[in-house]
Amino acid sequence: MSGPILSHALRERFEAIRRAEIERLNKKLRGLTDDERRSVDAITADVIRAIVSVPERALLGEAPEPAAEALVRLFAL
Repeated sequence: MSGPILSHALRERFEAIRRAEIERLNKKLRGLTDDERRSVDAITADVIRAIVSVPERALLGEAPEPAAEALVRLFAL
């Protein structure tokens, strides 16, 4: 799996987790205004981008096969 494809898959996996957690916590977020909900969404999306940026930088170009395999296994990509 190439670096860019792996990077995209990793970003999608983290984003899916983020969305699932927002949905899971929906009851706790009920009291928020629409603006506050948008803020929570933006902040959590920023956190995901920051987390995924580290492995993305390491995956620029072609990812070494052992590193790619490790990411696939670790994050169920």
